[in-house]
Amino acid sequence: MENPLKFRVSIFSKLLMFIIPMVCLPVAVVGYSSIQASVERVNRLVRQEQMVQVEAAANKINDIFYNCRVDLGAISRSPVLAEYHLAKLFRLHAEADFNRENLLKLFKDILARTPYYYGIRVLSERGEELISAGGPGPLNPLDEKSRALFFGKTGEERPVDVYFSDLVQCRERNGYIVHCTKAFFTGWQEFAGVIVIDVDFKRITQFLRHIRVGEEGYSFLIDSKGKSLSHPRYGPYEYDPDKDPDPSVVKLAKNMAAGETGWQEYNFQGRKKVAAFAPIPIMNWSMAVTIPIEEFGREAQGIRTQVIQLVVLTLLITLLGAFVLSYNLLRPVRRLVTATNRMAAGDLNQMIPVKSRDELGDLTRSFNRMVHNLSRIQKELVRSEKLISLGRLSAGVAHEIRNPLNAMKGAMVHLGQKWGHEPLIRQYAQLVAEEIDRLDRVVSEFLYFSKQAPPKLETVEINGIILGTEELLAGEAAKKGVHFQNRLASSLPLILLDTHQMEQVFLNLFINAMDSLTEGGEIEVGTRVMEMDGEKKLLVVVKDNGKGISDENLPYVFDPFFTTKEDGTGLGLPLSLGIIEAHGGVIEMDGRSGRGTQVTIIFPLGSIREGIEG
Repeated sequence: MENPLKFRVSIFSKLLMFIIPMVCLPVAVVGYSSIQASVERVNRLVRQEQMVQVEAAANKINDIFYNCRVDLGAISRSPVLAEYHLAKLFRLHAEADFNRENLLKLFKDILARTPYYYGIRVLSERGEELISAGGPGPLNPLDEKSRALFFGKTGEERPVDVYFSDLVQCRERNGYIVHCTKAFFTGWQEFAGVIVIDVDFKRITQFLRHIRVGEEGYSFLIDSKGKSLSHPRYGPYEYDPDKDPDPSVVKLAKNMAAGETGWQEYNFQGRKKVAAFAPIPIMNWSMAVTIPIEEFGREAQGIRTQVIQLVVLTLLITLLGAFVLSYNLLRPVRRLVTATNRMAAGDLNQMIPVKSRDELGDLTRSFNRMVHNLSRIQKELVRSEKLISLGRLSAGVAHEIRNPLNAMKGAMVHLGQKWGHEPLIRQYAQLVAEEIDRLDRVVSEFLYFSKQAPPKLETVEINGIILGTEELLAGEAAKKGVHFQNRLASSLPLILLDTHQMEQVFLNLFINAMDSLTEGGEIEVGTRVMEMDGEKKLLVVVKDNGKGISDENLPYVFDPFFTTKEDGTGLGLPLSLGIIEAHGGVIEMDGRSGRGTQVTIIFPLGSIREGIEG
């Protein structure tokens, strides 16, 4: 007896107690470890991002001025420029104009492919502007240092390499430019003039302002003296880091001015920051990308919040998953329990729908097969009990009836022989003799039913038995206008059957079908081999298009003495059932009123010979 005080734990509770710790504890441990590691990882990633950005930006600015040096060198060595100088020298105006137009096209092409250039021009040895291309209006004149360098006293040695000026304010550009200059010489190495490319520093500043790390990070640029060239809060040369009261800023400026690469923490205007810096070698400048340290904490806090949300979400998903899993697992089990309880109460009409292809689906299918087999076995047991009782009753009744029938038949024969000349006596004697013969046939069927002989097996081809039975009924079928339509499979395997008994079965089935058909009806007979429940089986299907069987009568068609015919005995189908079962087969009937009847006979090919021989 079950203890009523014993606590009952449901499967759902067990799943929760098992799944929640198994899923949530590892997530919590991993989340805690992630939070601890997030600060260091964020610091490292942000520093790497800073360094990547600052190095990429520094390289880009360096490339701008390097390409400017290359362009100046290419222009200074251009044959067109030399020819232009010679034409001017010898006052060949047409040729000079032609070469001047070619140089203008060259300058415009260079300006078109390099958006950081503001203008290109050529100055004579006296500083006069010969050719110019670029911004609107006259280009900005050279600063005093550049002019003194290139246009000093006659005979002074001129610089061969490119010279880059400091930032020069340009009113036309409303910003600053950098003069990039290079002298060019005649074939006799005489100073001929200067080529000037003005680099638009405003565009470089715009490029720098787009470089950001985090929410408040920004970039800035200083020259070789540590003075600020570009800063979000200051204009060029407005801020001198060397004069900042905080020594960490002074140290940062010195490291940058020295051309070093790295990152450093410093205090700027009361806030702790981290700057990653890299040099721009060609200009002796240095660039830095800075971010407040407090943003590192915000990044870590964001990760911490995400991890906590992940743990909570995992818990909710786990609860939902456990509920869905238990529901999907327990629902078929509950259906099985309910069906089992009904079976225990005697109700064997329990077929559970199969809705899955997993182990529970296999269990449900097995349960359905078990219920079907139990129901079939129960019906067969009931039918067997009926048959045994009816067989005994039939045998006793047949023996008791047959003897008086024989005496009555002998009396009628004697009466017919002695008084046969009397028409009335002859008529009634013949009528009584016919009825006695009919009763004798019924008694014979009773005896055959009660003492059904075991099958005498022989190897046969079932199509031959079917065709032979159809020939026996061919005349009767022709009278009724009934046609046989055969769909017999070829190359059927041979099978062990009692030919006489199987002919009796097919005679009963064909006669029943013919009785249900009107003129012009059709009986379709088919045979085939197919796999059922993992076993090859031989199927014989007899189908007609007659009036069918009502739903009320269908469950009783194999019961002895049940018939809807006026002259039937109700023993044809029970006899056929006994013969089929004696051969190890199954017979099934399906029929709907007004839609014909279908009888299916199934023989298991793999077990017939073994079962019979065993």
